[in-house]
Amino acid sequence: MNVNQMFEVRQMPQYTLIRFYGFIDASTVSQMRPVLQKHIPEDSRHIVVDLREVGFLDSHGVGFFVSLLKMAHKNNGRIVFAAAKGQPSSVLQMVGFNGGLVSYCQSIEEACAGFEKQAV
Repeated sequence: MNVNQMFEVRQMPQYTLIRFYGFIDASTVSQMRPVLQKHIPEDSRHIVVDLREVGFLDSHGVGFFVSLLKMAHKNNGRIVFAAAKGQPSSVLQMVGFNGGLVSYCQSIEEACAGFEKQAV
């Protein structure tokens, strides 16, 4: 899979949206990480991670999410995982990405609306 088919980044006024597709594993993270780092500003405060199209997540993906979490926390922000289901959702819960560290929303619309309301 081409790296451009693995994710999409949109910079919104109040948050950065990252939409992932397919698997997030050792192979894809090694391809995505350098490209994503160019697309995500270092001062990104809030990050929405859309996982609705992700079917598999391994420890390499979790490690990548930890780096995003550190960036958001450094900037006094947070991460919201949207539409995680099945195995990816189970992995995030199992490794301790809980409500104290991140937020979860059932849909991307719900996740984005939370940040858009803060702007008002």
